[in-house]
Amino acid sequence: DLLGDLLNLDLGPPVSSPPIATSSVQMGAVDLLGGGLDSLMGGPSFAAPSAVMPSNLGGPVSGGLGDLFDLAGGVSNLSGSHVTPKTVWLPAVKAKGLEISGTFSRRAGSLSMDITLSNKALQVMSDFAIQFNRNSFGLAPAAPLQIHTPLAPNQNVEISLPLNTVGSVMKMDPLNNLQVAVKNNIDVFYFSTLYPLYILFVEDGKMERQMFLATWKDIPNENEAQFQIKDCPLSADAASSKLQGNNIFTIAKRNVEGQDMLYQSLKLTNGICVLSE
Repeated sequence: DLLGDLLNLDLGPPVSSPPIATSSVQMGAVDLLGGGLDSLMGGPSFAAPSAVMPSNLGGPVSGGLGDLFDLAGGVSNLSGSHVTPKTVWLPAVKAKGLEISGTFSRRAGSLSMDITLSNKALQVMSDFAIQFNRNSFGLAPAAPLQIHTPLAPNQNVEISLPLNTVGSVMKMDPLNNLQVAVKNNIDVFYFSTLYPLYILFVEDGKMERQMFLATWKDIPNENEAQFQIKDCPLSADAASSKLQGNNIFTIAKRNVEGQDMLYQSLKLTNGICVLSE
Protein backbone atom coordinates (compact mmCIF):
# COMPACT_ATOMS: atom_id res chain seq x y z
CA ASP A 1 0.00 0.00 0.00
CA LEU A 2 1.11 3.56 -0.60
CA LEU A 3 1.43 4.58 3.05
CA GLY A 4 3.78 1.67 3.68
CA ASP A 5 5.74 2.53 0.55
CA LEU A 6 6.16 6.16 1.55
CA LEU A 7 7.02 5.80 5.19
CA ASN A 8 8.50 2.33 5.71
CA LEU A 9 11.84 2.72 7.46
CA ASP A 10 13.40 -0.56 6.32
CA LEU A 11 16.00 1.03 4.05
CA GLY A 12 17.33 -2.16 2.54
CA PRO A 13 19.18 -2.37 -0.79
CA PRO A 14 17.12 -1.79 -3.92
CA VAL A 15 15.64 -4.84 -5.57
CA SER A 16 15.86 -5.56 -9.26
CA SER A 17 13.96 -3.25 -11.56
CA PRO A 18 11.65 -4.06 -14.46
CA PRO A 19 13.23 -4.26 -17.91
CA ILE A 20 13.82 -0.83 -19.32
CA ALA A 21 11.45 0.68 -21.87
CA THR A 22 12.08 3.32 -24.50
CA SER A 23 11.61 6.74 -22.93
CA SER A 24 9.33 9.35 -24.43
CA VAL A 25 11.67 12.08 -23.19
CA GLN A 26 14.23 13.05 -25.81
CA MET A 27 17.02 15.59 -25.45
CA GLY A 28 18.28 16.43 -28.93
CA ALA A 29 17.86 14.29 -32.00
CA VAL A 30 18.98 10.99 -30.47
CA ASP A 31 16.81 8.79 -28.28
CA LEU A 32 19.41 7.68 -25.75
CA LEU A 33 17.28 4.85 -24.43
CA GLY A 34 16.21 3.37 -27.76
CA GLY A 35 17.91 0.36 -29.29
CA GLY A 36 20.42 -0.44 -26.60
CA LEU A 37 19.20 -0.13 -23.05
CA ASP A 38 16.67 -2.94 -23.53
CA SER A 39 19.38 -5.47 -24.26
CA LEU A 40 21.64 -4.18 -21.50
CA MET A 41 18.91 -4.59 -18.90
CA GLY A 42 17.87 -7.96 -20.27
CA GLY A 43 14.32 -7.69 -21.53
CA PRO A 44 11.95 -6.40 -24.19
CA SER A 45 10.27 -3.02 -24.16
CA PHE A 46 7.10 -2.53 -22.15
CA ALA A 47 3.86 -1.50 -23.75
CA ALA A 48 2.76 2.06 -23.07
CA PRO A 49 1.50 2.22 -19.47
CA SER A 50 -1.77 3.63 -18.31
CA ALA A 51 -1.63 7.23 -17.14
CA VAL A 52 -3.44 6.21 -13.94
CA MET A 53 -1.30 5.11 -11.03
CA PRO A 54 -2.05 1.54 -9.90
CA SER A 55 -3.64 1.08 -6.51
CA ASN A 56 -0.95 -1.33 -5.33
CA LEU A 57 2.25 0.68 -5.39
CA GLY A 58 4.92 -1.80 -4.42
CA GLY A 59 7.36 -2.44 -1.59
CA PRO A 60 9.37 -0.41 0.90
CA VAL A 61 11.21 2.63 -0.35
CA SER A 62 13.46 5.22 1.20
CA GLY A 63 12.66 8.89 1.42
CA GLY A 64 10.05 8.93 4.16
CA LEU A 65 9.76 10.43 7.63
CA GLY A 66 12.83 8.57 8.84
CA ASP A 67 14.99 10.48 6.38
CA LEU A 68 13.44 13.82 7.33
CA PHE A 69 14.14 13.24 11.03
CA ASP A 70 17.75 12.20 10.39
CA LEU A 71 19.46 15.24 11.85
CA ALA A 72 22.97 14.03 11.10
CA GLY A 73 22.55 13.37 7.39
CA GLY A 74 21.65 16.00 4.84
CA VAL A 75 21.07 19.72 5.03
CA SER A 76 18.19 22.12 4.71
CA ASN A 77 18.14 24.48 1.76
CA LEU A 78 16.82 28.04 1.86
CA SER A 79 13.21 26.85 1.77
CA GLY A 80 13.77 24.64 4.82
CA SER A 81 13.34 21.38 2.93
CA HIS A 82 15.66 18.43 3.41
CA VAL A 83 18.47 17.65 0.96
CA THR A 84 20.56 14.51 1.33
CA PRO A 85 24.31 14.64 0.62
CA LYS A 86 25.44 13.72 -2.88
CA THR A 87 26.38 10.11 -3.49
CA VAL A 88 28.15 8.47 -6.44
CA TRP A 89 25.55 7.21 -8.90
CA LEU A 90 27.89 6.18 -11.71
CA PRO A 91 31.53 5.35 -10.86
CA ALA A 92 34.24 6.27 -13.35
CA VAL A 93 35.33 2.64 -13.79
CA LYS A 94 31.90 1.85 -15.27
CA ALA A 95 31.67 4.89 -17.54
CA LYS A 96 35.04 5.20 -19.28
CA GLY A 97 36.24 7.83 -16.84
CA LEU A 98 32.99 9.76 -16.33
CA GLU A 99 31.88 9.88 -12.69
CA ILE A 100 28.41 11.13 -11.79
CA SER A 101 27.35 11.94 -8.25
CA GLY A 102 24.17 13.66 -7.21
CA THR A 103 21.15 14.25 -5.05
CA PHE A 104 17.60 15.56 -5.45
CA SER A 105 16.01 18.69 -4.03
CA ARG A 106 12.77 20.64 -3.92
CA ARG A 107 13.16 24.42 -3.71
CA ALA A 108 10.10 26.68 -3.60
CA GLY A 109 8.02 24.09 -5.41
CA SER A 110 10.62 23.33 -8.09
CA LEU A 111 12.28 19.92 -8.44
CA SER A 112 15.97 19.54 -9.28
CA MET A 113 18.53 16.83 -9.80
CA ASP A 114 21.77 18.34 -8.45
CA ILE A 115 24.68 16.51 -10.06
CA THR A 116 28.45 16.68 -10.30
CA LEU A 117 30.11 15.40 -13.48
CA SER A 118 33.80 14.52 -13.05
CA ASN A 119 36.18 13.69 -15.89
CA LYS A 120 38.64 11.09 -14.65
CA ALA A 121 39.70 10.05 -18.14
CA LEU A 122 42.63 11.23 -20.27
CA GLN A 123 40.49 12.86 -22.96
CA VAL A 124 38.14 15.83 -23.12
CA MET A 125 34.41 15.12 -22.68
CA SER A 126 31.67 17.08 -24.46
CA ASP A 127 28.22 16.80 -26.10
CA PHE A 128 26.40 15.79 -22.92
CA ALA A 129 22.73 14.80 -22.87
CA ILE A 130 20.46 13.03 -20.36
CA GLN A 131 17.25 10.99 -20.44
CA PHE A 132 15.06 9.28 -17.86
CA ASN A 133 13.17 6.06 -18.38
CA ARG A 134 9.46 5.93 -17.58
CA ASN A 135 8.97 5.92 -13.83
CA SER A 136 6.29 5.81 -11.14
CA PHE A 137 5.69 9.56 -10.89
CA GLY A 138 6.58 10.75 -14.39
CA LEU A 139 9.84 12.45 -13.37
CA ALA A 140 11.58 13.91 -16.41
CA PRO A 141 14.18 16.57 -17.23
CA ALA A 142 12.52 19.95 -17.75
CA ALA A 143 15.50 21.21 -19.79
CA PRO A 144 18.51 19.79 -21.63
CA LEU A 145 21.70 19.00 -19.71
CA GLN A 146 23.59 22.20 -20.48
CA ILE A 147 27.38 22.11 -20.15
CA HIS A 148 28.67 25.06 -22.14
CA THR A 149 32.38 24.18 -22.31
CA PRO A 150 34.09 20.80 -22.80
CA LEU A 151 35.06 18.99 -19.61
CA ALA A 152 38.84 18.60 -19.48
CA PRO A 153 40.60 15.72 -17.72
CA ASN A 154 40.59 16.03 -13.91
CA GLN A 155 37.90 18.71 -14.03
CA ASN A 156 34.35 18.58 -12.72
CA VAL A 157 31.23 20.64 -13.18
CA GLU A 158 28.16 21.05 -10.98
CA ILE A 159 24.75 21.20 -12.61
CA SER A 160 21.27 21.75 -11.16
CA LEU A 161 18.99 20.04 -13.68
CA PRO A 162 15.35 21.18 -13.39
CA LEU A 163 12.78 18.38 -13.33
CA ASN A 164 9.05 18.10 -13.87
CA THR A 165 6.47 15.34 -13.42
CA VAL A 166 4.89 15.31 -16.87
CA GLY A 167 6.90 12.39 -18.25
CA SER A 168 5.61 8.92 -19.07
CA VAL A 169 4.39 6.88 -16.09
CA MET A 170 5.27 3.25 -15.39
CA LYS A 171 5.24 1.52 -12.01
CA MET A 172 8.79 0.77 -10.86
CA ASP A 173 10.09 -1.64 -8.24
CA PRO A 174 10.99 -0.16 -5.85
CA LEU A 175 8.49 2.62 -6.33
CA ASN A 176 11.08 5.43 -6.36
CA ASN A 177 13.54 3.78 -8.73
CA LEU A 178 14.82 6.02 -11.53
CA GLN A 179 16.72 4.69 -14.55
CA VAL A 180 18.91 7.25 -16.29
CA ALA A 181 20.90 7.42 -19.53
CA VAL A 182 23.71 9.96 -19.95
CA LYS A 183 25.48 10.56 -23.27
CA ASN A 184 28.75 12.28 -24.07
CA ASN A 185 31.17 12.26 -27.00
CA ILE A 186 32.59 8.93 -25.82
CA ASP A 187 29.53 6.72 -25.27
CA VAL A 188 26.11 6.36 -23.65
CA PHE A 189 26.07 5.24 -20.01
CA TYR A 190 23.24 3.91 -17.85
CA PHE A 191 22.58 3.85 -14.11
CA SER A 192 19.74 3.60 -11.61
CA THR A 193 19.19 5.59 -8.45
CA LEU A 194 16.47 6.04 -5.83
CA TYR A 195 14.95 9.49 -5.43
CA PRO A 196 13.49 10.49 -2.03
CA LEU A 197 9.71 10.62 -2.19
CA TYR A 198 9.51 13.78 -0.10
CA ILE A 199 10.66 15.81 -3.12
CA LEU A 200 7.20 14.98 -4.53
CA PHE A 201 5.27 16.39 -1.55
CA VAL A 202 3.47 19.48 -2.90
CA GLU A 203 2.89 22.81 -1.17
CA ASP A 204 -0.92 22.61 -1.14
CA GLY A 205 -1.13 19.32 0.75
CA LYS A 206 -2.79 20.70 3.89
CA MET A 207 -6.34 19.38 4.33
CA GLU A 208 -9.17 21.16 6.08
CA ARG A 209 -10.00 19.50 9.41
CA GLN A 210 -13.43 18.23 8.38
CA MET A 211 -12.03 16.81 5.15
CA PHE A 212 -9.23 15.16 7.12
CA LEU A 213 -11.70 13.48 9.49
CA ALA A 214 -13.96 12.32 6.69
CA THR A 215 -11.05 11.01 4.62
CA TRP A 216 -9.48 9.22 7.60
CA LYS A 217 -12.73 7.37 8.27
CA ASP A 218 -13.05 6.34 4.63
CA ILE A 219 -9.57 4.84 4.31
CA PRO A 220 -9.79 1.01 4.54
CA ASN A 221 -7.71 -0.82 7.12
CA GLU A 222 -5.61 -2.54 4.47
CA ASN A 223 -4.30 0.89 3.41
CA GLU A 224 -2.86 1.56 6.87
CA ALA A 225 0.73 1.03 7.96
CA GLN A 226 2.18 1.38 11.46
CA PHE A 227 5.82 2.02 12.21
CA GLN A 228 8.15 3.59 14.76
CA ILE A 229 10.62 6.42 14.20
CA LYS A 230 13.62 5.78 16.44
CA ASP A 231 16.11 8.24 17.90
CA CYS A 232 14.02 11.35 17.30
CA PRO A 233 15.02 13.96 19.92
CA LEU A 234 12.57 16.59 18.66
CA SER A 235 9.58 17.88 20.58
CA ALA A 236 6.16 17.64 18.96
CA ASP A 237 6.31 21.32 17.96
CA ALA A 238 9.83 21.01 16.55
CA ALA A 239 8.86 17.86 14.64
CA SER A 240 5.78 19.60 13.27
CA SER A 241 7.89 22.56 12.11
CA LYS A 242 10.51 20.33 10.50
CA LEU A 243 7.85 18.33 8.67
CA GLN A 244 6.02 21.45 7.49
CA GLY A 245 9.28 22.59 5.91
CA ASN A 246 8.96 19.47 3.77
CA ASN A 247 5.24 19.90 2.98
CA ILE A 248 3.89 17.53 5.63
CA PHE A 249 1.25 19.64 7.34
CA THR A 250 -0.10 19.37 10.89
CA ILE A 251 -3.90 19.46 10.85
CA ALA A 252 -4.40 19.06 14.60
CA LYS A 253 -2.48 18.39 17.80
CA ARG A 254 -3.79 16.95 21.05
CA ASN A 255 -2.44 15.41 24.22
CA VAL A 256 -3.49 11.85 25.04
CA GLU A 257 -2.45 10.50 28.43
CA GLY A 258 0.54 12.83 28.54
CA GLN A 259 1.66 12.06 24.99
CA ASP A 260 1.45 14.61 22.18
CA MET A 261 -0.39 13.36 19.09
CA LEU A 262 0.03 15.02 15.68
CA TYR A 263 -2.44 14.56 12.83
CA GLN A 264 -0.91 15.37 9.47
CA SER A 265 -1.52 15.30 5.75
CA LEU A 266 0.57 15.44 2.60
CA LYS A 267 -0.17 15.31 -1.10
CA LEU A 268 1.98 13.91 -3.88
CA THR A 269 2.48 15.46 -7.29
CA ASN A 270 0.02 12.96 -8.80
CA GLY A 271 -2.74 14.02 -6.39
CA ILE A 272 -2.56 11.06 -3.99
CA CYS A 273 -3.01 12.14 -0.36
CA VAL A 274 -1.47 10.48 2.69
CA LEU A 275 -2.74 11.01 6.25
CA SER A 276 -0.78 10.25 9.41
CA GLU A 277 -1.24 10.13 13.16
